[in-house]
Amino acid sequence: GRGAWKHWNEFIRGTDKTENKKIREILVPTMDTARYKFLMNLCITNNIPILFVGSTGTGKSVYVQDKLMNELPKEQFVPSFVNFSAQTSANMTQNIIMSKLDRRRKGVFGPPINKMAVIFVDDMNMPQKEIYGAQPPIELLRQYFDHGNWYDIKDTSKIILQDVLFMSAMGPPGGGRNDVTPRFMRHFNIISMTPFSDETMNRIFTTLTNTYMKIQGFTSDYIAVGQTIVHATLEVYKNAMTSLLPTPAKSHYVFNLRDFSRVILGVC
Repeated sequence: GRGAWKHWNEFIRGTDKTENKKIREILVPTMDTARYKFLMNLCITNNIPILFVGSTGTGKSVYVQDKLMNELPKEQFVPSFVNFSAQTSANMTQNIIMSKLDRRRKGVFGPPINKMAVIFVDDMNMPQKEIYGAQPPIELLRQYFDHGNWYDIKDTSKIILQDVLFMSAMGPPGGGRNDVTPRFMRHFNIISMTPFSDETMNRIFTTLTNTYMKIQGFTSDYIAVGQTIVHATLEVYKNAMTSLLPTPAKSHYVFNLRDFSRVILGVC
């Protein structure tokens, strides 16, 4: 038989289930969601740690949460979420992760037997660097990646972790985010999240406005208005990105997809 290339969009046919959902909770299936989910599947089934890197508003956390909460078979996987901040310490990290695992036998911890714990670390590069330039929470995770164990915080006895898979997301370095040591990064399959194409943006937000209008009982004449609103917002958004650049006094003037969705949701 001859092989054939399939377009990613074929994966998302018939998946537009937007009924009975609040407009804020809808995840519109696009070519991007199909790609990232496919790669996530591949990595999770083969126990390969995966790291998403992308700027704010590209949907890193949303995709992963949707995948872990709604699509992973509950009988095989135990998902949990850890959020790093500038103030996160190594001890906090160890305590949070240990609280999600069971003691299997002396010195060995893991999820319930025959299950896999999938731990998603969001904003991984946020923790502040210490005086020598390392990020303690990351060094702790690296200890696990390199050696498969930690040490008990109280009595320093060895703790072995079993059946744990880490997934992670972070923004590019800059602002409060730091660059992460390559000794840690090398363990991950790194996937870059690109900003959406215009086509994707239109698809996402037109779906949202149309869904909203259906829910609110607008007549079909209004559907075109929704499209116009999205097109107009996109035009303003792109102009803002190119002309309204951050200045030293207003360094936070950076527009991202979150602002875009606020406008559309605000209109709704």
